[in-house]
Amino acid sequence: MTTWLIAALLVSPAPAIQSPPAEAPRKADSVIGDVATVDAGARKLMVKTESGTAVEVRADDKTAFLKARPGSSTLSDATPVRLEDVAVGDRVLARGRLAEDKASLAARQVVLMSRGDISEKQEAERADWRRRGILGVVSAVDPVKGEITLQARRMGGVDPVVIAAAGENVRFRRYAPDSVKFSSARPSTLAEVRVGDQLRALGQRGADGGPFVPEQIVFGTFRTVAGPVAQIDAAGGEVTVKDEESGKPVRVAVGPDTRLRRIPPEMGARLSRWREGASAGGPSGGPPGGRPGGGGSEDLIDRLPATTLAEVKPGDRILVSSTKGSDPGRLNAIALVAGLEALAPPRAAGGRFGRSGESELPPELMDLGMSIP
Repeated sequence: MTTWLIAALLVSPAPAIQSPPAEAPRKADSVIGDVATVDAGARKLMVKTESGTAVEVRADDKTAFLKARPGSSTLSDATPVRLEDVAVGDRVLARGRLAEDKASLAARQVVLMSRGDISEKQEAERADWRRRGILGVVSAVDPVKGEITLQARRMGGVDPVVIAAAGENVRFRRYAPDSVKFSSARPSTLAEVRVGDQLRALGQRGADGGPFVPEQIVFGTFRTVAGPVAQIDAAGGEVTVKDEESGKPVRVAVGPDTRLRRIPPEMGARLSRWREGASAGGPSGGPPGGRPGGGGSEDLIDRLPATTLAEVKPGDRILVSSTKGSDPGRLNAIALVAGLEALAPPRAAGGRFGRSGESELPPELMDLGMSIP
């Protein structure tokens, strides 16, 4: 111990007592979010993060601005831009030093993706999911074979599909409990898939009835509640609905990311006539207005007119979809469809809407939670 101490003192440039330990270089702070305001004259941006926090990003003459394409994993193909090129709605990653109160960041680098480029990429991805995707409810999981059996939705019914999910390159993501955002979905594995989960897979359909070979799998445990509105607080963003199945009240939080739609009376009448014909053994096929070749909940929801919480009234029958959270008496709505009274309740259900029978509600409405990523 003494020998080590003497050696240390000999090589020190000053007495050890006067040499403070070297500080490790501080890692750069970062802020990710959407641009809310741009003040080019003051050289600053206001960025709204995923958590809803607003952070002021301050630039100077040394701040580097780069524009990257959505989906790029490196900055090797990023192009230099100016602060004046940044627009409201663009997505940015700002690196620098956060102030002590975390309300502002002195940026040394700002990487942006334009809102237009992001929208273009998202639409291309949505089109790919529509073209090469399948959606349905998990009916069986075989962890030994690495297979998932899915009751795949189509307009007018379901088809069993086996998904060969054992590939090393299959990307699994699971919706987080109590979250309505796909961006909050976390990485997952086949071991977490359960019977009853709703699942959407992107990949290649097998030839001659062979297994579906997936590239991506997104799944979650969802809950769907249908019933009349008992109370509504439009200002507070909350609806209380009487669950038709349990008879108990359920509080539903409606946020800015909730998809709000209404079934118009004329569409409800057409759906009801189609449903009655299908249950009576009439010709198969999708509801009137469906796209040739089938479709799914996304197609049906896209065709419904948007509504607002202020237009939903006590007594209206609504359908709500949410991930299954810890409190059975409360839901965070992913989607809310009003106007169920436009659908004639099936005679077999005794005038009550539910979700257990195939003839009760169009099956496409039961997949509201699984929007296209």
